[in-house]
Amino acid sequence: MAKNKICLRDYVKEGCIFEIKQKTKSEVLKFIANRLKDLSFVDSDSDVEKIYEKLIERENLGSTGIIRHIAIPHCKTDEINTDMVILVGYSIDGIDFNSHDGKAVHFVFAVFTRKNKVTLHLGALAAISRLISKHSISSRVKEFLSTEKLREIVETCEYEI
Repeated sequence: MAKNKICLRDYVKEGCIFEIKQKTKSEVLKFIANRLKDLSFVDSDSDVEKIYEKLIERENLGSTGIIRHIAIPHCKTDEINTDMVILVGYSIDGIDFNSHDGKAVHFVFAVFTRKNKVTLHLGALAAISRLISKHSISSRVKEFLSTEKLREIVETCEYEI
């Protein structure tokens, strides 16, 4: 079986890296769902609401704030108009994300894939995990709190799926 590469830069388009000013998980998830519409990845307020509800459903299974200072909320949804989109947000002050370790989240990598793109979805989660590990983001928070620095490392991230 031939392997393909997932390149995060292909799914983190212009405008998909941004600062987050919201302070709570619910506010951040709502902001991210709305950001999808602002960037034309979804068409309607109804789509935004459906995606927000899916993100909340996933969080109810257990917080996606799973790595120190990092959350990776994700869902499969046919409300998006592309196979996959990844949004990357950073918070200078930190977000109360009910993380497993109790620490504030400073980075949010939000993954949205169409329902039939399971391999792509899992590949994106693995690529993000590798990016976090490779650059020691959770222990070097202050170095990555900018759109420019996050764009730089996203551009170099490839992962075989």
